[in-house]
Amino acid sequence: MPRLRIVSPDQLDLRRRRCGRGFSYLDAAGHRITDKTALARFRALAIPPAYSQVRIAADEQAHIQAIGRDEAGRLQYRYHSEWERRRENRKALNMVRLVRTLPRIRAAIRRDLASPKLDRNKAIACAIALIDSTHIRVGGAAYARDNGSHGAATLLKRHVTIKAGRVELRFRGKGGKPIHCMTEDAALARALGRLRTLSGPRLFQFVNADGSRRLIEAGDINAYLRDISGIDVTAKDLRLLGASKWAVQELAALTPARSVAGRKRQIAAVMRQVSYHLVNTPAVARKSYVPALIVESFKTGRLQAAFMKARSRGYRRRAEAALHLLATKERSV
Repeated sequence: MPRLRIVSPDQLDLRRRRCGRGFSYLDAAGHRITDKTALARFRALAIPPAYSQVRIAADEQAHIQAIGRDEAGRLQYRYHSEWERRRENRKALNMVRLVRTLPRIRAAIRRDLASPKLDRNKAIACAIALIDSTHIRVGGAAYARDNGSHGAATLLKRHVTIKAGRVELRFRGKGGKPIHCMTEDAALARALGRLRTLSGPRLFQFVNADGSRRLIEAGDINAYLRDISGIDVTAKDLRLLGASKWAVQELAALTPARSVAGRKRQIAAVMRQVSYHLVNTPAVARKSYVPALIVESFKTGRLQAAFMKARSRGYRRRAEAALHLLATKERSV
């Protein structure tokens, strides 16, 4: 296992410069690099030609191998393959911990939803129940103020329609994208109906012991999750879990194609479906939300076997059970 060196982006000393129809690479002193081994490493990083301001690590064991700005001006990273492997391993560990803890989290949420008090725990439990069922972003006050984009924490009362145990959401999310989702949950609907009786436009707020009102923020939601779970979990982890469940359900219904190209098409189609639910792009869904463990397990047939095993055991939440089986096995390898 290679020993990696942790670096910051400003420690990447080598630069890529366009040269004719290709690129040349310069060292820290501005001299052209001609070493064939180094050039092969640069090409293996597969940095898109459209990237600008590309900087590359001189050390082949640096955990960040390259950075560059895409056509939208966003900073993108290329990491060492070993760093990526370790990160995926951490994802598997986190998945095991989260799925194991979900019953405890959901029991605490149900308890607080049923509370007669309009207190902090009730308001936060409502927000987390929405995230757990719809997998919307947690949101933040700065985004709501500066961009008019919302998430669970900053939902306004006008964003929510409650009818006969159904909760329907319509609002503008990150990047101004329209979000429309719904969930059937009578207990949540009743609790939200009570929160809406409080004055003010924001949905998630509560009454302090002194009778004053206070708004719920994203930090409150994450703190509550850590308190009731006993692990380091955030609202984003619930959104990641949602993406993983969607991917498992869709991929488990498929028989892997015999050819590599066929499997790639199947995976790409599922990522489009996952990205639709996330209101994101397929590339972001694949890179940031769906663990590589799920995709690789689909290719080998392990995913389908785990899903069938979860079904045979009678689990109500089969996708979550299959995820736990996959991630636990991955950690034991």
